[in-house]
Amino acid sequence: MRTHLFRIIFAALIGAALLPDVSVGQRVPIDTNDVTVGVSGIAYRTQTGDTLMAIATRFTGAARNWTVLGHLNGISENTRIPIGTALQIPANLLLDQPVDAHVVAISGAVTVINADKTTHQLQEGARISEGMQINTAGNSFVTLKTIDGSRISIPSNTLVRVSTLRATLFTRSPRTAITILHGAVDSIVSPLKQNKGSFQILSPSATAAVRGTHFRVEVLPNGSTAHALYDGLIALERRPSQDRLTLQAGYGNVTSKQVLAAPVRLLAAPQLSAAPTLYGNAQLSLSITPLTGAAAYHVHLASDNAATHPLIETRTATPKITLNKVVEGNYSLRISAVDINGIEGFSSVIPVALLKQPAPTADNTNSPNTPSAPWIASVEAQQFTLTWRSGVAAGFRLQIAHDSDFTWLLTNATSTNSELRLPRPPFGTYYARVQQQHRDGSVGPFSAVQSFVVTDQWIIPDGLPRPATPTPLH
Repeated sequence: MRTHLFRIIFAALIGAALLPDVSVGQRVPIDTNDVTVGVSGIAYRTQTGDTLMAIATRFTGAARNWTVLGHLNGISENTRIPIGTALQIPANLLLDQPVDAHVVAISGAVTVINADKTTHQLQEGARISEGMQINTAGNSFVTLKTIDGSRISIPSNTLVRVSTLRATLFTRSPRTAITILHGAVDSIVSPLKQNKGSFQILSPSATAAVRGTHFRVEVLPNGSTAHALYDGLIALERRPSQDRLTLQAGYGNVTSKQVLAAPVRLLAAPQLSAAPTLYGNAQLSLSITPLTGAAAYHVHLASDNAATHPLIETRTATPKITLNKVVEGNYSLRISAVDINGIEGFSSVIPVALLKQPAPTADNTNSPNTPSAPWIASVEAQQFTLTWRSGVAAGFRLQIAHDSDFTWLLTNATSTNSELRLPRPPFGTYYARVQQQHRDGSVGPFSAVQSFVVTDQWIIPDGLPRPATPTPLH
């Protein structure tokens, strides 16, 4: 029974249907006035002289499908169709037609290889069609958007082929298949429950069929394939054996040509252990809180809050990371941990506003009496944490105000550590600064002022830190 149920689920995810025996894009002479489009197919109002075989040929491209249509509509003979009958034709039988995807984000050197083997550099807004291959160089990225809003992100050092990029007649149900030749693909697939679409990622050792899913597929150096499912459902099939497995959200799997491994739980999203520091030599220093089970950390520095427009990428076995050639500005960091199997876990997306600090000295100390501006380390439903970089001190005083002159204080708290967890404030803009407190009772100057915005979804920096008040406040 369970085997039978799995076959039904897998067939639905794959989008299995009787395949047309006509070429893709064939022109079908159909009067659209006779067609009513529904959520999962169409209704065709039959005309004089129609037969099930002729209708099956015109709409599905395969005359043999007349028996399926007859069974679905309660008609037992090819020629006995009352004129005006609303003949139901499901979306998974309708002919496919070619469609385009579009480049919505790009960085670095990304090349497209056309069917005739000619190549050209991709630009934002470019159209992608079936049969093209896309090649990303080191530190290069591209994101495609399909007709149903699904997004396919192709990271650096990856080569993929757009194997299928089609949509059905009338319902526009998408049919998408991407083949990874080497590298990885991150996908966020729009829900396709109503329009019966399909989305597949193929690799040398597996086929991942998905619907309404956020997932990652990566071809590992040994030729096996790592799958990570962050949301939704994946039906995996090992190639060429056709062994099958349903992968649930929060789990990953490694599939080789020999083994369809059992699912393992994904690693949690890593967090920063200290505020990022941008030194005057354009080096960005990052420190990640070590995560149990992590064999490596994958970091993207992106130009937008959602980290969908990455600029720099690195993968390292240590939680201490340096990114080079970074300029001042507002960014976001996407950080994930990779387990010993090569499966990439959940990601944290952290907005960062970077302002150059003096280059580190030989003993790695800077401005011992002035902390860095407070930084947003983490955000929860009811709380958030501010952190800052500082030299040795007996304690710290953190101030948060409604105004940049700090005349209307919201928080005036002390901490013995260089971070403080606070209640989440109401919607609005706030200003934060911190100063050191010494054992003799004296205090240092206040740090630069960091403003931040609180919404119902985000707490994010509002621009770069502003200069500190010249005279310390006590």
